[in-house]
Amino acid sequence: MTVNEQGNKNTKWIWIGLGGAALFCLCAVVVAGFVINRVGQQVKEGFKTDPESAANAAHEIVDSYELPEGYSEQMAMNIMLYSFVMIAPDPSNIGNGGPIIMLAQFQAGVDQEQMEQQLRQSFEQQAGNRGMDMRLVEVKKATIRGDETEIAIYEGSDQNGNSARQLITTFPGKNGNAMLMIMGDAREWDQDIIDDFIESIR
Repeated sequence: MTVNEQGNKNTKWIWIGLGGAALFCLCAVVVAGFVINRVGQQVKEGFKTDPESAANAAHEIVDSYELPEGYSEQMAMNIMLYSFVMIAPDPSNIGNGGPIIMLAQFQAGVDQEQMEQQLRQSFEQQAGNRGMDMRLVEVKKATIRGDETEIAIYEGSDQNGNSARQLITTFPGKNGNAMLMIMGDAREWDQDIIDDFIESIR
C-alpha cells in the first residue's frame, strides 16, 4: 500500500468519525430540546390560578382544613418532585392584609432542608419580603394529622423597617412529607386564627 492510499484511508476514517460526532451532537440537541419542551409543558400544565383547581390541589396534600375568614385558595403548582398551594386573603377583600399560607408536599428522598430553602425564597418573593433578615424566635409543639410536630416561628425586618413573621412546620401529608409555611406582616399577625387553621388540618 502506497503512502497516498494510506493517507486517503486515514482521511476517510477522520471524515466518518467527524460525521458520526456531528450526528451524535445533533441527536443530543434534539433530545435535549424534547426534554426541555416536555418539562416546560409539565410546568405549564401544573400551574393553576383558578380557586377550584387550587383547592383540589390542596386536598391532594391533606383531606380537609377550615379556611380563615376572607381567605381562599389562590394558586397551585405541581412539578415533578413537589407540589404547593398558596392560600391568601381574597383579592376582593381589600381590608384584609393577613398572612399568606402555603401548603406543600414533596416526594420521599427530596432534601427537606433544600426544599424548605427554595420554598422560603419563592414565598418571600411572592410576599414582597425579599431581603428580610429572619431569626428564630420560638419553637413550639403541635399535633397535625395525628402526628406531633415542631413549629418554628421566625421574625425579621428589612432595611426600611418593615417587619415580618414566618411559621414553618412539616407533617405527614396524604402522599408524602408535607410542609406548612405561613408568612406575613408582623403587625397583621393573628396567632389565634393561625392556630385554628393548623388545628383544622386533617
